[in-house]
Amino acid sequence: MTETLPSALTILGAGPAGIMAAYSAAHAGVDVTLIDDNPLPGGQYYRQSPPEFSFANSLDGKSGRDDAEAVLGKLDHPKIRTLYNTQVWGVFDDRSLALASGEQSYLLPSDKIILASGAYDRPLAFPGWTLPGVFGAGAILRMLKTQWVLPGKRILLAGLGPLQLALADALIKAGAEVVCVAEAANPFSHITELPKFWGHWDRLSEAWSYTATLRKHHVPLFYNHAIIAANGRDCVESARIARLDAQGYPIPVTERQYDVDTICLGYGLLPSFQLAAALGCELRFDESIQWYAPVHNRHMETSRPGIFVAGDVTDIAGSKVALLEGQVAGLTAAYQLEYLSKAELDKQLTPVFDELHHLDRLVKTLQTIYAFRPGLNKLAKDDTLLCRCEEITCAQAKQALAEGAADLHQLKLHTRAGMGYCQGRFCSVLLAPLVAEMTGKPLETVRPFTVRPPIQPIPLRVLAQGISQLIDK
Repeated sequence: MTETLPSALTILGAGPAGIMAAYSAAHAGVDVTLIDDNPLPGGQYYRQSPPEFSFANSLDGKSGRDDAEAVLGKLDHPKIRTLYNTQVWGVFDDRSLALASGEQSYLLPSDKIILASGAYDRPLAFPGWTLPGVFGAGAILRMLKTQWVLPGKRILLAGLGPLQLALADALIKAGAEVVCVAEAANPFSHITELPKFWGHWDRLSEAWSYTATLRKHHVPLFYNHAIIAANGRDCVESARIARLDAQGYPIPVTERQYDVDTICLGYGLLPSFQLAAALGCELRFDESIQWYAPVHNRHMETSRPGIFVAGDVTDIAGSKVALLEGQVAGLTAAYQLEYLSKAELDKQLTPVFDELHHLDRLVKTLQTIYAFRPGLNKLAKDDTLLCRCEEITCAQAKQALAEGAADLHQLKLHTRAGMGYCQGRFCSVLLAPLVAEMTGKPLETVRPFTVRPPIQPIPLRVLAQGISQLIDK
């Protein structure tokens, strides 16, 4: 039988934003339920190793961030109820969340909801991208942080953004041979933006430390380069990179090939907006990532009153911004639930808004420098898979569009793209540029797949319990 667990405030996601939102609301007196599908809180930034691991086993003798203990300790508040290893698979009766945990199914009616569901690695389709040995940056970080193992021996990193340098630094210190780093952006072509880093000495110090590690180990760093192919019979054996033109298209005569067994892709993150969409929240097209994110106001409230967003689900801005946005969402929810007066809310939010304003200039600068360029969407050949779950190739998608499919939904009906395990989270962003190109529509008018339950894959036996209870109700 499905249980019902009412909650005044439900927070989905126990990363930096979710933790700070939970603590801020609980400290104001709100009974909070915090849900995460991982066994431990922290998200990617504060990801923890399994309890049976000890630091003596660690590749570098240290796990996590310096402030991890302080942030994670906020969850000890008596007003916070935590549900880990728990998936949200549906939304019913406006704000009743359907949960699955182990063999149990739950309904969680909530007065207010904060979505802190984070982001995931952006896929990039190119010949060989589905070969064993090709990893997303998030997957490799997870392996390093939770299992302390390396994904391979000779590693090529290709991507977009500062995370590349941090990951290369971590891999080298863990004992990997990093063959090269191919950075799709060219920070030096944005000289006028560099003064905006003034005052952010911690970020500059980190970047300097990472590049120093690369220089010390003689790792070449190529700016304005991207991966164009992975080669190998049954797994990765080599990789090719090339210089990019102004629009992000590879220049053929600039190709380089490296013998590697592992490729790490870090072409940015995409907001996990699926829960927001299921709740009916409006989405906006973000030019810097060329994809969608939930609309929200200054207080992190979405187009649906009483539903908030915080952290990377709103904008890819890093952990500092996520912590602050979580605080804004948690305090505003507490105010709406009448645990804070308007005067108390304004007093607590004033320094938070000031700090967010200070960070906003840096965030926008990074988004300008590391914006995703359209040419990176054109690396796939006709036989390249665009939907790996249903094994739909670029040629099959083109054929369906040529036969009359006019958007992602019609393409789904023609080909089954988006109907696999990932439920369109990965293939939608790969197929949308093709839809735009072949139909003549602007990319920002190509809407993502409609989100339907189950929002995440769950066992049928758990789903059957939930359906039975909903029918009984």
